[in-house]
Amino acid sequence: MKMSQSRIGRWRDGRPRLSSALFARIQQSLALLLALLREIFDESAYERFLAQHHLTSSAAAYSSFCHERDRSRARRLRCC
Repeated sequence: MKMSQSRIGRWRDGRPRLSSALFARIQQSLALLLALLREIFDESAYERFLAQHHLTSSAAAYSSFCHERDRSRARRLRCC
């Protein structure tokens, strides 16, 4: 895949370098991927739980989070 010259500059030794706009897009994409993974693995839910209950992260807080999460999953109606 060839990039346009407006997106690539060259270092003194001739190696290509990314423009700041392209670098910013890559950073945004990685930030989105990280946020998605945090949601998938319940890290964001745990952070919301801590904020909602005004707790700091600890083994007891995580245990409480797991119990609450498991109870809410058990209450959901399953279809089929």
